[in-house]
Amino acid sequence: MNPARLIVVLVVALVLLPGLASAAPAAGGRLEGRLPDNAPVVSIDQARGTVLDALSAIARQTGWGLVVAAPESVTTRALTIQVSNRPAGEVLDLVLEAGSLRASFAGGVLQIRADAAASGDSWRERRDETVDKAVAIGGSVTIAGHVRRDAVAVGGSVTLLPGARVEGDAVAIGGAVSVPEGATLEGDNVSLAGRIPTTLGSMSRWVVGGPHMFSMFRFAGRLTRAVLLFVIALLIAVAFPNALMRIEAYLVNRPGLSALGGVAILLGFVPLCVLLAVTFIGIPLIPVAAMLLVALFLFGFTVSAAWLGERMPVSQEHKTPVKSVARGGAILVVVGLLPWIGTAALILAAAISAGATLLSRFGRTVAVAV
Repeated sequence: MNPARLIVVLVVALVLLPGLASAAPAAGGRLEGRLPDNAPVVSIDQARGTVLDALSAIARQTGWGLVVAAPESVTTRALTIQVSNRPAGEVLDLVLEAGSLRASFAGGVLQIRADAAASGDSWRERRDETVDKAVAIGGSVTIAGHVRRDAVAVGGSVTLLPGARVEGDAVAIGGAVSVPEGATLEGDNVSLAGRIPTTLGSMSRWVVGGPHMFSMFRFAGRLTRAVLLFVIALLIAVAFPNALMRIEAYLVNRPGLSALGGVAILLGFVPLCVLLAVTFIGIPLIPVAAMLLVALFLFGFTVSAAWLGERMPVSQEHKTPVKSVARGGAILVVVGLLPWIGTAALILAAAISAGATLLSRFGRTVAVAV
């Protein structure tokens, strides 16, 4: 394996990895404007109540005016919150995130409105309203005003009413895009309404309509993480195809030993860092150990994708490591989008192959089947 190419791939990975950590947007972006610097601390002990109850408590303790222009179905959402002597802005962020709301503050008045992203329901924009984007997961989007960016419906349709304007694209998965005369769509009209997209749309409505409702931002975070991993895996497959094949051969011939190696990596990294931290010489080695862990798991993800891609029921003619990684990586991307189990499945798959990567010394050692 060429050390120079390994360094290049690691540098690219380290540049892209911050996107994994910042995939989930911060709740603070839900507030437009700036709260007063002397905003008081607030305390809320609400065992049973609603989002509106929590907002009213914040307004009452801060002395701000409160205007709520959000649907009753959102403001009456059940909310349990217990905070004591916390900054008003911090508590407001928690409540806005829980209710999928946005707020603006001006002249001592806090104005609350529905978010432009909806989960498990349809989203409708008023005629004179201007929003940055309009997104519905498991529902449809109806636009009567102005959308600066994209309008997206997963499991529904996008409808522009006469006089509406969308500067970006209109995308409907499991539905159709309707742009009547008098409406303006400056971007692309994209609709996927066949049997498979419609089925996916129905699944989306079932998932987000259940008791565990996941916001658009969490889904986007998981999608960003999975896509970045997919891109890095393709880079590794292009840069180190031979090493990748040797690591995969080690995994196939020594699956039990590879799994034990993966468990050792997961359980041994923190104790290793502790041991390094208690010695003056070992402290500078902690970043090296962290980079090695990142490299092991990135190679592990790539090897798992290659192994899965080679076993898919498709033609393996002109098989190459890149094609195998692309096929298997696409499957792992979909698995990574699953709530609750997606992240755990990716870590498990990467850990087992990371064990093979470590034991084979990044493909330098070839395992022989016995």
